[in-house]
Amino acid sequence: MENDRQERFTRLVEAHGDRLYRLCLLLLSDPHLAEDAVQDTMLKAWRRLDDFEARASEKTWLTTIAVNVCRDYRRLCWYRRRLDGGELLEQIPAPPDAEPQDDEILRQVLALAPKYREPVLLYYWQQLTIPEIAALLHEKENTVSTRLRRARAQLKQTLKGWDDDG
Repeated sequence: MENDRQERFTRLVEAHGDRLYRLCLLLLSDPHLAEDAVQDTMLKAWRRLDDFEARASEKTWLTTIAVNVCRDYRRLCWYRRRLDGGELLEQIPAPPDAEPQDDEILRQVLALAPKYREPVLLYYWQQLTIPEIAALLHEKENTVSTRLRRARAQLKQTLKGWDDDG
């Protein structure tokens, strides 16, 4: 029984570890904190593995835990006092199936307020659906849709002309 649990957990880590690291890095803007957040996420998942009832996908379940861990980190006083590193974009590993993209887009997404940044990252970078994001963030689907729409409007304004050649 314990061996089955370990195999199941190992499969979860292998299947979702890199994606969770990218998400935590985008939410926390610090590679060391992101690693810690992924470890905390996996520790919480290990503790709750037997309670997982598959009402949501494993991806959604782990992402929910990771987002909550990152939110907890951001609430800490020492997190708010640290300086953001400008080299963050170079440290974010690209997903295996990702297309090349301009760093300016990601820079502007990371500059959004958390209530807009989280849905954008979950929708575009994690490919979650609006109902999955709503469940994960404990918000109504309309709220998530509205935040995505407002984030897009802000990004459209701030990125106006970013890809013009002259």
